[in-house]
Amino acid sequence: MKDYLASPTWFIELRANDVTGNGWFGASRGSRDHEGVDYVTTPGEEIFACIKGIVRIGNVYQGATKMKLIEIKNKFEVHHYRVKQMYVNPIIKNGEYVEKNQLIGYAQDISAYHGDKRMKNHCHISVWKNGLLTDPEPIIKEF
Repeated sequence: MKDYLASPTWFIELRANDVTGNGWFGASRGSRDHEGVDYVTTPGEEIFACIKGIVRIGNVYQGATKMKLIEIKNKFEVHHYRVKQMYVNPIIKNGEYVEKNQLIGYAQDISAYHGDKRMKNHCHISVWKNGLLTDPEPIIKEF
């Protein structure tokens, strides 16, 4: 039986290329590769937990406290997952247990943060399955 992660948004629309970059897993970021997939959002849109587990709230950028990430770790299933959901204004707390599909926050306005309205607003999702960075796109399913 395949196990799937829940979509962070009601409907899946991936941020492919826009004038500011590419939202696919493995896309070039200069000296590094993109470690996740970007799901198109509108600022204030509901964001849901991709997995059940324990929450850690952090900052996306070191020294910048406005752009938030929610990391959820799960060791309760057949596979152990760690999921980072970035650019989310959290409504949950550090150490809290969340269920898959639970509302965990609202999409932040990333284009306003970067000062470039040409960037599609998005929620970035990175997934580690059994400790290995994994392309989220094939294992995340829409509601």
